[in-house]
Amino acid sequence: MRATALLFLLVISIVVGCKAQAPKEGRTQINSGGVLESFERELTKVVDKVSPSVVTIFAVQEVEFNPFEDFDLPFRFPIEPFRQERRSLGSGVIVKYEKGKIYILTNNHVVEGAKRVTVRFDRHTEKRAKIVGTDPKTDIAVIEVDAEGIDDIESRIAKLGDSDKVRVGQLAIAIGNPYGLERTVTVGVVSALKRSIGITQYESYIQTDAAINPGNSGGPLINIHGEVIGINTAIVASGQGLGFAIPINLARWVMEQILEHGKVVRGWLGVVIQEITPDIAEAIGVKEGILVAQVMKGSPADKAGLKVGDIIIALNGRKLEDVRDLQLSIMKTKPGTEVTLTIIREGKRKEIKVKVGELPEKISGKPKSYEGEDLGLSLRDLTPKEKARLGVEGVLVVSVAPGSPAYESGLRPGDVIMRVNYKKVSTVREFYKLIESLKDMGKSKALLLVRRNSSNVYLVLPLR
Repeated sequence: MRATALLFLLVISIVVGCKAQAPKEGRTQINSGGVLESFERELTKVVDKVSPSVVTIFAVQEVEFNPFEDFDLPFRFPIEPFRQERRSLGSGVIVKYEKGKIYILTNNHVVEGAKRVTVRFDRHTEKRAKIVGTDPKTDIAVIEVDAEGIDDIESRIAKLGDSDKVRVGQLAIAIGNPYGLERTVTVGVVSALKRSIGITQYESYIQTDAAINPGNSGGPLINIHGEVIGINTAIVASGQGLGFAIPINLARWVMEQILEHGKVVRGWLGVVIQEITPDIAEAIGVKEGILVAQVMKGSPADKAGLKVGDIIIALNGRKLEDVRDLQLSIMKTKPGTEVTLTIIREGKRKEIKVKVGELPEKISGKPKSYEGEDLGLSLRDLTPKEKARLGVEGVLVVSVAPGSPAYESGLRPGDVIMRVNYKKVSTVREFYKLIESLKDMGKSKALLLVRRNSSNVYLVLPLR
């Protein structure tokens, strides 16, 4: 409602402004009612065009529960869990019709684990659906329905737009089935682009203030031309006007992968990467690019000679914007393709050619990234057994004082500090010697390469 009111006021202000600027003589005055009627007429045309493409999806999952688990009983005996059906509700959009089959895009979380999926096309038409494939890493799913008995299929196919051309501030229309209220329409604007909210592995959401509620998931976000620019996916429940949609270019790529391969085949380098924060930029003297924190042994990046500490600034000659840009670009690269990475290594620019591999189903040691005197540190040397087990050289963080510079930098007990400003350390004495030399040089921060669990991460340690 708030977004619609704002749009109404915007049109009014444009009309009033135009009337104020028009000469008193020699020019026809603008009819404000006519402008509003024109805007309203065009909006309803778009909605009428797209609404038949939007469907309601009912998914039935079977869940287990034990009715006695919350009771403190005086006796215990084995009980087989009860099984019951749970029905979830979502939306979807028809995107393809081929060989008597209708293909519908929706969210993975709408149909995940479902033993039965039903699609409602209108109040009188429901059909069973088959899950063609799902992709939890982007929260996209493709389902299939037999077209027999569905009228005007061709007219129901939604037109897909180009989400790369979406701009902040443009109008956005969400259509879906919130709380089962079929084909509900809300209007707003594109509030932001390339958002990451931490719910899937690959994220580059379109943010909108068009109202999205439970049940909208899987429905389309469209532009004023009636083109689908996103798949509505998530909201921030504690806020207002904070909805997120998967860009249609990403959703379309995932769908094509599922239809062609039955799964999503992704390109893979085998590196852990992180943004260059202001603190890291000050420590290394480089303000652009993406920092390589770890190179996985035997990976394509390892075979090509990429090293920890390299800064990737371009892919195939194109400057990279951020970690997400590199991640999504490599993901869409066909395995076996050779790409050129432009990097900065020890202050020198060079190019490395890498043959992209296929992302394995499972990667041991899931990577994590962190942004980031008396230091507040207690350290000790690694024992020979610890070095053999961990496969690294370094010093072990025994404890970190709360509120200290070390704590604020992100260091935690159990971390292993392997390098200080790119120089290897194998003893506590070497660590403090390097720290003192940095202080003598007038440096206010030290860049640490840290092994945490089975992943590497760069942290910036303030020096006092």
